[in-house]
Amino acid sequence: MNRSEYTHKAAELDFLEKQATAPGISKLTLMSIQARIEQARAFLEDNGKHAYRPAKVRLTYRGVPVWGTHGVLAEFGATATKAFSVAITAIAASVSGSLADKGPIPNRLSNQLLITGPARGSFGFELEEIPADKQLDIEGTTPVSQAIDILTELLEATTKSDEELSEPVSRLADRAIAAVSDFLSELSENDASCALTTNTRRFQFSDVEQVRRSKARLSRDNIKEDDETFTGTFVGVLPDKRVFEFKTVGGEVIYGRIASEIASPNDINGHLYTQVTIQVTARRIGSSNPRYMLKALPWT
Repeated sequence: MNRSEYTHKAAELDFLEKQATAPGISKLTLMSIQARIEQARAFLEDNGKHAYRPAKVRLTYRGVPVWGTHGVLAEFGATATKAFSVAITAIAASVSGSLADKGPIPNRLSNQLLITGPARGSFGFELEEIPADKQLDIEGTTPVSQAIDILTELLEATTKSDEELSEPVSRLADRAIAAVSDFLSELSENDASCALTTNTRRFQFSDVEQVRRSKARLSRDNIKEDDETFTGTFVGVLPDKRVFEFKTVGGEVIYGRIASEIASPNDINGHLYTQVTIQVTARRIGSSNPRYMLKALPWT
């Protein structure tokens, strides 16, 4: 069973329940509809334990643009939420391995968010991913779902140590990081902060000063990249997770990620314990240890 089948059955149930409340319906027709409703409910219940549910996030604002309990400035609400949406589409493209340094963001339309309503109890919005065009396994995750989780993790990490921040930063392209920084700029320039609530976690900036510090930590001045060369042997690889383990001739063991440009990371398994020289990009956040990225295989 896939995502399309599940969502189709859920839509059918919604339609049948509306039909059952229509005025003037005959008794026999109602009995038939009720039987189909029970069948649809049973189907969804049997298949719903690991059912796909669209990713959702609750984005709320605090600060100068928020007027007490009355409202939020429309211009700020629109521009800040747009910047948040752009950050999500950029991260989604980054984790899919299709985000270039310049040009249109790939799959931007399908990776956008829907505003499904106002955030209750505060000023902000309930946002939800647009249903994907292609079918996914019922337990599948989408790039948008991953992007929401990564963005929430990244924003929280900007308030922690350099070492903790370097982990989510190491998974993203420079352009995606810049998009997150642009969102924080929109907040700081308007003396505002935000809170994010997802299905699995919640993060809230304490105030606008913390937003400004977080933005500074995502700046190019704080994120350094250098090309480094190592000679040694690959001693392990997880192709699905795109991570590798490499032991240098000096005995140092390094771990790193495999860039999306490498189409078949499993090829490394055929060259384990064979001495090679690799070139990696080392990314450092402030005083953190380097995070390595392998962008090409040494034998190609």
